[in-house]
Amino acid sequence: MMTTTIADIPACALLPMADRPFLRAARDIALLADGLLATRESPLLALSLPSDGWAGAYPIVMWDDRLQPCARRIRTACESPMMSPALDALCLAADAMHDRLIAWRWSEVAARGLCAITDGTGVALIGEAPTPGIDWLVRMPLLATIVVPFASDGVWSLLTAEVNPTVH
Repeated sequence: MMTTTIADIPACALLPMADRPFLRAARDIALLADGLLATRESPLLALSLPSDGWAGAYPIVMWDDRLQPCARRIRTACESPMMSPALDALCLAADAMHDRLIAWRWSEVAARGLCAITDGTGVALIGEAPTPGIDWLVRMPLLATIVVPFASDGVWSLLTAEVNPTVH
């Protein structure tokens, strides 16, 4: 007889995917981030779960068009009075998602650096805070648990695309 342990179950199977407040928080993150990404011309945004989980100056990371974390975009967004309501709402959505993960006792909820990453359409959870450079972004799809599907024509699809070595 074979028994299944929590380690044998994919992380996504343990997510509260049928939980309305959880999915609402995920969709709110995507919607609010979409506006921030558009105004800052960034392809991706990572958000700490909970919003004060990284214990840093800012709870978000945004990347530039060269897929490098862009501190200037983060700083100007966080210091802009015009962006403040959107950032507050984004942090509330992150905290709501984190609360639901705790309530469901998701296996990864205690991970240091837990964050949601979004392209403004999809949302994935990752148990590791973003690090400078492209390495984290390249590894990210392997570490992520997708909650809401990403845009098929965005950066996420480029990062997850399989390379076809066949030359025509």
